[in-house]
Amino acid sequence: MAKSKSEILNDFQEFMGRHGANYREWYVGTSPDPKQNLFGTHKFKAGDKGLFRHGLSELQAAEVAEFFINLGAKGNASPTRDAEFVYAYKRAAHTKP
Repeated sequence: MAKSKSEILNDFQEFMGRHGANYREWYVGTSPDPKQNLFGTHKFKAGDKGLFRHGLSELQAAEVAEFFINLGAKGNASPTRDAEFVYAYKRAAHTKP
């Protein structure tokens, strides 16, 4: 179920706060298939810290990603076709940006 921009921002801020809120340690991006991006592209593993949320549009997802990138997170905030999901993970030695 899609969430509003403010709901997603709150979810991400709460999650990041619980797992280390230094935004420079996080990667945030958008995707039509966040599980593929996390586990395939970024080499995310079980036990790593990450989450994703379904936004209302590609633009909204990009705005959420841009918010965290502006705070210091690594990532990509370019609106991408059908990329209504925004995801974040805490970077680790084995993950790929």
